[in-house]
Amino acid sequence: MLSYIGKLFYLITPIILAGIFNMIFVQLPFLNSLKKPIDCGKVFSDGERIFGDNKTWKGFCGMIIITSFWLGMQGILYDNTTWAKDISLVSFSDFNFPFNTWFYGAIWGLGYVLFELPNSFVKRRLKIDIGKSGKGTLGYIFKFVDQADSVVGCIIFMLPFYRPSFIEALLILVLGIAVHYVVNILLYIVGLKKQAG
Repeated sequence: MLSYIGKLFYLITPIILAGIFNMIFVQLPFLNSLKKPIDCGKVFSDGERIFGDNKTWKGFCGMIIITSFWLGMQGILYDNTTWAKDISLVSFSDFNFPFNTWFYGAIWGLGYVLFELPNSFVKRRLKIDIGKSGKGTLGYIFKFVDQADSVVGCIIFMLPFYRPSFIEALLILVLGIAVHYVVNILLYIVGLKKQAG
């Protein structure tokens, strides 16, 4: 069972690395012409922003491109090392490498960022500050959703290159939420996030 959890962890490693490197990329002082809000500063009918300043085109595009890169790297390892073949749940040899791998990575990254947007939209409607989860019971709910939304998107958008069983999807969900939470704390410690967890 532990070895299988290891394989599931390896499966989602590209999206984990992409999330970390995208946070670094967003902070770097170049391509800041893309550091514009996805909602273009517009407000909804309630007078509140649609998504807010923290959802930018730089972060959106960065996640797509960086996920494509890391899935491509996993494909290279698969083609060139025995250990990567042994641990990989994805059969990269079935792909037209590298183009399909890069494409699937881009789709995977797209799922990550798309599934974060509804959460931001709802938070703005509830007047929860950008980067915050809220207080009380609602705060705990959003703390969970903050970790889970992108993981759900990743599970759905991995279907073109890997179809997890129901049990695998549940394990990926639990593993993904746990890793997301820990990574967010680490990013907060190093100053790349404004809120832990």
